[in-house]
Amino acid sequence: MATSTSPTQLRLTALPDGAQAKFSDTLAIDNDRHVLYLGDNWTGGVDVFDIATPQPALVKSVKLRGRIYGIAVAGNANKVFAGMSGSTLAIIDVAADHSVAIVHTGGAGHVDLLDYDPAHRRLYAANRLDRLLTWIDADTNEIIGRVEGLGSGLEQPRYNPVDGLVYLTDNRENVLFQIDPESARLVQTFAIDDECYPNGMAINPANNQALLVSSYAARPHTVIWDLTAQRIASITEESGCGDGAVYIAPLDRFLQAASEFSTGPVIGIFGGDPVRFLGNVPTTPGASWVDYDTANELVYAPSVVDGKPGLLSFRMPDL
Repeated sequence: MATSTSPTQLRLTALPDGAQAKFSDTLAIDNDRHVLYLGDNWTGGVDVFDIATPQPALVKSVKLRGRIYGIAVAGNANKVFAGMSGSTLAIIDVAADHSVAIVHTGGAGHVDLLDYDPAHRRLYAANRLDRLLTWIDADTNEIIGRVEGLGSGLEQPRYNPVDGLVYLTDNRENVLFQIDPESARLVQTFAIDDECYPNGMAINPANNQALLVSSYAARPHTVIWDLTAQRIASITEESGCGDGAVYIAPLDRFLQAASEFSTGPVIGIFGGDPVRFLGNVPTTPGASWVDYDTANELVYAPSVVDGKPGLLSFRMPDL
């Protein structure tokens, strides 16, 4: 049986009236500035929340043209990136009153999930339908690399500082791509010997293990992947089937948004070495992404409040 913590401490914050029911499932937190960015297709943009206190306050909505997919914060470049329809990246300049630049990544479909490498100041963007991974110089907004001919179900890219390579999930071909950004080439493709079909992924560089968020609804579970041996390290049936995942280094905790888990939506919590399942926090419909506010020690996820978009938050349980 999966371990659950009490759901009584969930806080739901609704967005302003006037929102219309569309799709929104990604968010990212800038912990240095105490700001949360929510990709919001209800209001057509990126919502900016002040999270300096435990009660999030909407500051503004940065209007964008097109459907929004991934969100990534490039804190040391003073920018926020949003993957969008039309194969475009919206680049929001935090230091210039949230002005927006648009970069076309060269595909025909949408830019999906993103990852930012602060050491090299690069933004990695997966073009799901175009079978390509593109990366951008976060200072100049210029495309500096691309690998084409990848899979047809590209999801989450993650830069791994241990080996300097990028790992990219594919939820159709059930593989993990390993890409060298210095030579702009596909190094290897690792078949996942399990019906995982991963969506999100997060990496703990301290033990070089990754959590893969399975999309396989027939058997909700979670895969821990060993990036040193390049094989499955463990599988747990106690949480899984969702979208986003993050690793919180100060806490040594993985968080995964298992919004399609068999008993209802949960945030799954994992940690340790080797990585093990610690518990689930029951959430609400629409809680398909996750991030962590270090100052207030709160977990955040998107949600739906009375049929409208909102934010869900709760204090990290002591597991």
